[in-house]
Amino acid sequence: MNDDPKPEAVASRAHARVAVGLLVLAVVAVAAALVGGLGHYVLLDRPVLLGTLAASLVVVSGALAFGGGPRAPVVALVMIWAMAGLIALVTGMRVHARIPGPDGSGLEVRVLSDDWIAPDWRLVVRRDDGLLTREWPLTERFTAGPDDGPPRVTWLDPAHVRLDDRPARTVTLDPHSGRPLEQGHLNGG
Repeated sequence: MNDDPKPEAVASRAHARVAVGLLVLAVVAVAAALVGGLGHYVLLDRPVLLGTLAASLVVVSGALAFGGGPRAPVVALVMIWAMAGLIALVTGMRVHARIPGPDGSGLEVRVLSDDWIAPDWRLVVRRDDGLLTREWPLTERFTAGPDDGPPRVTWLDPAHVRLDDRPARTVTLDPHSGRPLEQGHLNGG
């Protein structure tokens, strides 16, 4: 009697191992998105991209584990990535202006804009540290009137930024990270 495993059983075990590996990668992608969002790390703060990657990995993993036909996961992947592209197109903001911080601080304020329907603006302060670059919000997203133009920002020193409109105020920052130190800075308080 031959004790060699059947080729189908070997292939099934290999598919199961690959499926588990893909599920682990999906969990890592979701964890990376959470770390990026909660820690304000620019490299990992990509919830649409990492969520789409995780969903794609789960779809392919399921197809491998449950033996679906080759067309089903391909169609699902195309639909997932098309939806991610549409979400990124609608919600994406571009850098309108960069206001460098005082010399040697490594900080800058970025004025982000979205001209999808009406001019939406957002202000962030960024500390450039290569792959560990972090970005902190100075304001919530707000819509300006057609004649208002972009918000005006002035650096007073590495620890203070003056937001000259909507309403005018000064925000105190940690001079090393750029993180706003004041409670309520997002809502003008």
